[in-house]
Amino acid sequence: MANVLASTLSILVVIAAYLYYKHVTSQDKRVLTVLDGLMFIERQNPLQGTPKVASSFEATIDYYVDSLELLGTMRLEPPEEAKPHDIVKTERDLLETFAFFFNHSAASSRYVEDKELFHNLAAKSLEVKGTRKVLGGSGLQIGKRLAKEGCHVLVAADSTTESLNMLPQNMSSVGRIVDSDDIHLLLEYPAYFPWGKYKSRRANRLVLHSDEHNPYLRSLDKFQEKVQEFSPDILVVSGLHMLDNFPGFNPGDSANILNRLSSFLDAQKIPVHFEMAPFHQETFFGELMRYIIPYAESMGMNEQELPNLWSKLLYGNITVVSSQKPRVAKVLDLMRDVYKACKDNYKTGKKKRQLTRIHLHTLAFQAILTTKGSNWKNTKAAAAKASLTATRFVCGSETIDPKKSKLFMDDSFSKSVVPGSPRVKFNPSSPVSCWDENDYEICVAPVLVCTQVLQTGGGGDHITAGGLVLQI
Repeated sequence: MANVLASTLSILVVIAAYLYYKHVTSQDKRVLTVLDGLMFIERQNPLQGTPKVASSFEATIDYYVDSLELLGTMRLEPPEEAKPHDIVKTERDLLETFAFFFNHSAASSRYVEDKELFHNLAAKSLEVKGTRKVLGGSGLQIGKRLAKEGCHVLVAADSTTESLNMLPQNMSSVGRIVDSDDIHLLLEYPAYFPWGKYKSRRANRLVLHSDEHNPYLRSLDKFQEKVQEFSPDILVVSGLHMLDNFPGFNPGDSANILNRLSSFLDAQKIPVHFEMAPFHQETFFGELMRYIIPYAESMGMNEQELPNLWSKLLYGNITVVSSQKPRVAKVLDLMRDVYKACKDNYKTGKKKRQLTRIHLHTLAFQAILTTKGSNWKNTKAAAAKASLTATRFVCGSETIDPKKSKLFMDDSFSKSVVPGSPRVKFNPSSPVSCWDENDYEICVAPVLVCTQVLQTGGGGDHITAGGLVLQI
């Protein structure tokens, strides 16, 4: 009897191993097929000419650091409670905020009011093995990627001379020269990793900052003068989350700064792209709705920021955190609602320019909605390019290794959560799905999710630029 049982177990192990091998081999082939399909689209749609882009704001020196190694180095233990604090004032605030976003695996950003705590975190970060210092900030990150892809870029930056000397040749800057750069700590963590009783669901990061320069947008005056001379094809506005919950402001300061920026946007005759960010303060989001979003013809955002905008547009409030792995159907419904709400606001005069492009970037897929007949071109190619850019940036290599990638896309997806909605069959050899609805086109591209993550912070900026470059 024992021999029979042993033989049966051996056979089952062999069968299981065979089935697993077949599954892995099938997955590997699927990944390779998708990669070939995405790169074929990219090769067929090279950048035409040398577009000129004006990019603003936010310039920093980013420290990419292993968050759990840093906390361990500082002997900071997981807290009993995980909850987000709008401003980090103490070590306890830091730990509870990190635990909250780590457990939800949602990207976020927080201002550290305790300067001594922040400088200690920055100093200890440099002691952690593998920490990297790079030129960052949303305006610079978007600009750097656009320059890398072949654009001529003018960027607004309040930075040190040393930092500005690090810019690529086809990228020039305008702004104030400062004595020291604002530093951002990008506390990165891997997927499915435990920290006390908490566990990450995907690779992500929490950004900590204690800026002295970025919230004031002091480069705006020189930037708007130079933009007229530069004559760009598009203006990109980002980095405004630095004004959110900034304790250095008196009441009304952020509104006054955004009002100045609004006047600048109102005078532009070129398309304006606004890049969303993790906004937390209701009042400040209301100011964005009043002064900035009305001028956006194109908007970029992630899976956290889209529900935030949707909630504000439709219900007047904002969300704290949303699903880090949303369904395609759910995301498409939110995009449609945002598009319709902005279109209605344009008709009633609440929006100064019609929103004609939405780019949603998630871990698993890219979705781009563009108005038919608008100036945005190459939507299918843009979705493919954004997807490839995501993998390249997160893995830290321009060459994509299919063995370091996986797909989260199912064999098909529904166009809407409404019962009976048509489904789109995913074709790995032709991976970007596009279709027309009403007065717009939607394209969805799968992402080859990097399994050996180098970095996540700044990924959204690079992905946005990767999609935008082919649509200018």
